[in-house]
Amino acid sequence: MDSMILSWANPAPIVYGAALSVSQLHATAIVAGAFLYSPAAGTVLDAGNRALSVTFTPTDTINYAVTTASVTLTV
Repeated sequence: MDSMILSWANPAPIVYGAALSVSQLHATAIVAGAFLYSPAAGTVLDAGNRALSVTFTPTDTINYAVTTASVTLTV
């Protein structure tokens, strides 16, 4: 089973008060599937370095594993 299907670079810093959007929540995968981000789009974070995480569930779970990744966002 291939688990190396997900990539996500640290997003550019955002200003305090800005809500999370696809500009920060932009992980990519080499196969079709669903992304579940935490915190979710629309969330306004406190200032500082904040951890963002994603769980990717591939459509083909026979050949690909559910995969997670984390990045750091500066607010």
